[in-house]
Amino acid sequence: MWLSQQMISVQKQQPAAQVAEVTGGSVMQGINEYRGLPLLSPWGIAYLPPNSARTVVIGTDAGSACIGAVCGDRGLAPGELMLFSSGGACVYLKNSGEVVINGQVFAAKKEG
Repeated sequence: MWLSQQMISVQKQQPAAQVAEVTGGSVMQGINEYRGLPLLSPWGIAYLPPNSARTVVIGTDAGSACIGAVCGDRGLAPGELMLFSSGGACVYLKNSGEVVINGQVFAAKKEG
């Protein structure tokens, strides 16, 4: 009984989510070291964060998973979307309807 209570106490002390840094390939270092975590994302988007990227790792009874990376302020307005790579490629979908690909602006198609 005492051992069970101690295990429950330790589990409650660990956060449900934490920020971890990618230290190489699919290895992430946070409170613990994580190897080969599943990378969760919306369907149709595949990614592998670069070394030194800060990621968000969640833990559940079923195991741990990386749910994304901390990207910092990119100057986006609410409702806008940006896809980018560590090599500099960028696709930016703006609220105005414009699409910006690597700095080249494509105007929104006017209806009517």
